[in-house]
Amino acid sequence: MKTYKLIILSTLAILLSFTSCHDDLLNPIPESLLTNVNAFENSNDLDLAVLGIYNRLQSRFPTDYELMEIPSDNMYGYYFATSPGMAEIGLLDVSPENPRLNVFWKDTYNGIFRANTVLENIEVPTDYSTELKDKHTGEAKFLRAYFYFDLVRIFGGVPAVTSIIEVEESRQVPRATETEIYALISSDLNDAIAKLPTTSEQGRLSKAAAIALLAKVKVYEEKWSDAKTLLERLFADYDYELLPDFKDLFRIETEVNVESIFSLPYLEGTNGHSLTYALAPTAGVYGVINNGSRVGRPTWNLHKAYDPEDSRFSVTITEWQRTFSSAPDDEPFWFPYFNKFIIPIDNISSSGLDLPVLRLADMVLLYSEALYQLGDQETALAQLNSIRERAFGDSDHNYTLVDIATPELFMDKLLLERRLELAVENNRWFDLVRTGRFTTALTQLESEYNPSTEQAVIQNLNAQAYMKYFPIPYEQIQLAAPGVMEQNDGY
Repeated sequence: MKTYKLIILSTLAILLSFTSCHDDLLNPIPESLLTNVNAFENSNDLDLAVLGIYNRLQSRFPTDYELMEIPSDNMYGYYFATSPGMAEIGLLDVSPENPRLNVFWKDTYNGIFRANTVLENIEVPTDYSTELKDKHTGEAKFLRAYFYFDLVRIFGGVPAVTSIIEVEESRQVPRATETEIYALISSDLNDAIAKLPTTSEQGRLSKAAAIALLAKVKVYEEKWSDAKTLLERLFADYDYELLPDFKDLFRIETEVNVESIFSLPYLEGTNGHSLTYALAPTAGVYGVINNGSRVGRPTWNLHKAYDPEDSRFSVTITEWQRTFSSAPDDEPFWFPYFNKFIIPIDNISSSGLDLPVLRLADMVLLYSEALYQLGDQETALAQLNSIRERAFGDSDHNYTLVDIATPELFMDKLLLERRLELAVENNRWFDLVRTGRFTTALTQLESEYNPSTEQAVIQNLNAQAYMKYFPIPYEQIQLAAPGVMEQNDGY
């Protein structure tokens, strides 16, 4: 766990400079005066440490699109000199020296370290109930599983560390296999399901979130019966519903809603995120935001995949822009940008819109996939069409059994719906990889489109099978003892 050389510091120094959920997750907490000696004396200390794990995910999540959308056919980037490595990711020309990979690796293992610290000290306080101890254990295990799920999907097998280890010991930890990492994830999530509360305040984890994430993991493992059982438990035991109006998922007034299973909370100016600024045009948006960087832009491939009658299109992509400094009667001009997470804000680098991590529509589409793989085509079709009906407001655009008559045709429709429904929600790259379609889907990319010439800019990508995993960061291989950390094939 090569990053442990960087993060085995004073326990509280690394854990207690964070914010949290609800009032705690949304408001900065002054750095604790606790020392290592009394760091975990009581239940409040443990709660602060748990919030430190959430904070690591909160701080990393708004830039996850860099590795989870940019490599796909959904998004392409315009990268300033301040974002080294991003152009290479967009072109699938990634080297082990890529700095974005190394930052992601270190941030994610830092989250795992925080979770391990909580779990190793969970028995120290004596002033809290078994229920509260179980809650903290469940949160730490869910978040550790989440971090490992990201790592295994991006890098394949990675070092499996479940305890606090010394620097020299960390240099000797080799990569576990993918199977071993998935077993660790499943074990943690099963324990989280057993220990997390049935209900929880916004931004903190519940039993349903652990069930949902484990179901998603089982889909990635192609353990269809397990996924089906978990998803049916989620649907039967909890009152989640698809919102009638897709746009309400991404409005600050309705960010807490019955479709959200687990979202990360943010507060503008206090504990906000940068995603709104990253997606907004550089000249801003009239009446919304006065600046932006538009580093992640919608591809023409994605743009033209939407039916004009699909309500998700206008929520996800805005075609015509009026700049922040426009006069009220100025004509807009063609300038497509991702609109999904853009809300009116005063502090351009600190958006307060909560970001969905797990929501019901994702689970419904995973359920459709599991059902089809198990031979239940009719129910799979009904689940797929439930998402389609919300998007169009009627059943006129529903798929039929003829449309999904073969497994390939079904996956065409399923992946299309996942693409249109979950754009910019960090699923597309993984969906292409896990279904083996990325080498055919990413031979060419239509990025910019010029309406005056009716031509798109074509980028050749030449995706190769070995690119399903990114390279292990060179720094991590160097930090390991010689020969311990092996590089992925092809790099």
